[in-house]
Amino acid sequence: MKLISLVGEQPIPNLLPILYLKPDQNLLVHSAFEGSRRAAKRLKSLAEEFGVTTHFLELKDAYNPIRIRSQLLETLKDQTDLIFNLTGGTKLMVIAAYEAARELNASCVYYQTEGPRGRDQRSVLYRYAFDTLGQLEETAKISPLPPLLTLDSYLKAHLDGYEPNRKSKDKNDINWERAVRFESAIRQALSPFVDEYMQNVVPQGVKDQAEIDALIRCGNHIGVLELKIGGEGSGKHAVDQLTTIAAREYLGTYVSRFLITQIAEEDRYKALATALRVEVIELREYRDGKPLTTNDLQLLKDRIGEILPLHN
Repeated sequence: MKLISLVGEQPIPNLLPILYLKPDQNLLVHSAFEGSRRAAKRLKSLAEEFGVTTHFLELKDAYNPIRIRSQLLETLKDQTDLIFNLTGGTKLMVIAAYEAARELNASCVYYQTEGPRGRDQRSVLYRYAFDTLGQLEETAKISPLPPLLTLDSYLKAHLDGYEPNRKSKDKNDINWERAVRFESAIRQALSPFVDEYMQNVVPQGVKDQAEIDALIRCGNHIGVLELKIGGEGSGKHAVDQLTTIAAREYLGTYVSRFLITQIAEEDRYKALATALRVEVIELREYRDGKPLTTNDLQLLKDRIGEILPLHN
C-alpha cells in the first residue's frame, strides 16, 4: 500500500493516517515554500521511525491544479494499491489530488475531529472509493481512532527538536522552589488520569526564551499546561506565554491550553484568557508543599475533563 499525503500547515491530519494505516510507502506532496519543506521533513523522519518508507514530491507550482494533477499522475503511473489522504495541503492541492485519485481509481481517506469537546470528542478517519460512475462513496468510518500519538511524536511533528525535564533555575527568583513544588503537586494529581505527562519542555532553538511547564496526552488529544503560583501580573504573563508557545504556528491547532494557578486571577485576565481559548483553573486550597486537597483535585479533573477525555 502506498499513501499519498498532502502536506499542509498542520501535520497531525497527515501523521494519524500514517500511524493507523501503516502503509508500506508514503509519498509526501509539498510545495517549494520553506515552511512546507520543513513540515515534510519532520513527517518523513517520524514516518520512518515507525517503519514507513517515505519519499518527497515537491510541486512545481502549488497553485496550478492542472499542473499538480499532471505531476501526481506522472509520479504514480503504473502503480497500484494507492490511497490519497485528502485532509492536508491547500485547497488547490486537494482538488488536483482528488482528480488524480479518480483517474487512477485509487481509494481516499479524510481525517476529522468530531463531536463536543471532552469525553465525547472523537478522532475519525473516513475511507472512500470511486464507484463505476466515478463518484466518491464512503466505504468506512473509523471512530474513534485508537490512541496513536505520543507526546514525543506530537512534539517532533511540530518542532525541530526539544528537551524535556529541563527546569531553568532563576537564582534571583525567591519563589523558584515553591514553583517546583506546585508543579510536582499538579503532576502527582493528574498522572493517574492521563496517558502521558511530560514537564519542563524546552523547544530547540529558542535559547531558553520559551519553556512549556507541562504537556498531557489523553488518547490523541494534547493539553498544554502553564502552572503559576501567582503574583502581581502573573495572569497576563501566563496567558501571553501560553498563547505564544501553544500558537497554531508553533504547536498546531490540536492542543488545548490550560492556565493552572493557586490564586484567584483578576477578572480582566480571565476575560483575556477566555477570548484566547485558555482555560483558567484556580486551585485556591493549595498549600505549599502539600498534595492537592480533595476539592482542588476534583475541580482540576472536572475542568480539564470538559475539554480532554481524562480517564476515570
